[in-house]
Amino acid sequence: MTLQRIIEELENIIEQASVDEEIEKDAIMDALIDVVRDAKGTDMNFTFDGEGDFDSFEETDFSSLADLDN
Repeated sequence: MTLQRIIEELENIIEQASVDEEIEKDAIMDALIDVVRDAKGTDMNFTFDGEGDFDSFEETDFSSLADLDN
């Protein structure tokens, strides 16, 4: 997220909060937290580098479960 985009998001939050008197503190805090998370570049510190992390898992064969119907 670029600095310009962060500023735009913050300005949007400020505008909405100043125009709408029904917006509560919790909604403003949630919006600010979202901007900070987006600016950090990760959502809740989850990272995923692709399928390489799952190469060690074998594919499960579920065909034997069809016999359970009988």
